[in-house]
Amino acid sequence: MTAAIPQQGSSALGFHPVPKGRRNSLFNLGWPYLLMLPTIALLVTFTLYPLVQGLMMAFFKRGVVVVPQVPSTLPQYVGFDNFLGLLSDADFQTSLVKTLVFVVIAVPLNIVASLALALLLSPQTRFFAVIRTIVFFPSMISLLIIGVSWRWLFGLNNGLVNYLLSLAGIAPVPWLEQDTMAQIAMIIAWVWAQAGFNMMIFIAGLTAISADYYEAASIDGTSKWRQFTHITLPLLRPTMAVVLVLSSIEAFKVYELVVSLTGGGPGKATVYLIQTIYDTAFQKPMQAGVAAAQSMILFAILLLLTIVQLRLSRSQT
Repeated sequence: MTAAIPQQGSSALGFHPVPKGRRNSLFNLGWPYLLMLPTIALLVTFTLYPLVQGLMMAFFKRGVVVVPQVPSTLPQYVGFDNFLGLLSDADFQTSLVKTLVFVVIAVPLNIVASLALALLLSPQTRFFAVIRTIVFFPSMISLLIIGVSWRWLFGLNNGLVNYLLSLAGIAPVPWLEQDTMAQIAMIIAWVWAQAGFNMMIFIAGLTAISADYYEAASIDGTSKWRQFTHITLPLLRPTMAVVLVLSSIEAFKVYELVVSLTGGGPGKATVYLIQTIYDTAFQKPMQAGVAAAQSMILFAILLLLTIVQLRLSRSQT
């Protein structure tokens, strides 16, 4: 005599459905992941897939467009030749150095300006809220428009900046006609465009600092400067690390502002890394693989920079 094998969802005592409470818990467990699917799909489509595709392109000699019917456009595997060629690519090395100089100067200035604005405009009153909105407004404008505006302001003969300098008896400054001045103009315009956004991040960090610290320091007779250096700055280190990472990434990626403000000139004085990558891919035949290799170098720099900055910020907390 053989025993009957209970079927799924049943037992020797008969059919027993999954309890309703357990079904609800399983549904609640899977529902958040279901809601994440659109975001994951966008991330894979527009971030991960292009990243993998760009990494693969870096190992081929190819153009931007591949036509199967035209043999000369077909990709040719070259291994690490595209990366090794960058060691002797003077244009790439020059633009990389200029980009690093731009980042080293512009990012600290941006942090100082953003923090100063945050300290000045942090009071939660209606008047300061209006001023904060005005200061934040440039961060919502396209960098192309900002570049065009600053190009007019920095005009040699009819620019507003030189006009104001002439009122003080200062000769016109060739902001966009001389190499060093063009780079300074780029830094000024970029800091102006980024300061409002980073100011709001610093204000959020300042708001999170408890007022008890300042009250205790005031009772002890601590000056405002010592309160800033011994209370505000140490407690703002996590916020400053976020601003440092975001600002550095944006500085390395500067492109639209260059195109509309200086066009890379005078000569090639303000040709930075992103413009070099673009010119290599779209203005040189069969060089899309080289541009992809340049992009991978930029990606590695940003990744390394982000990891180092985050670890330093954690070690100081």
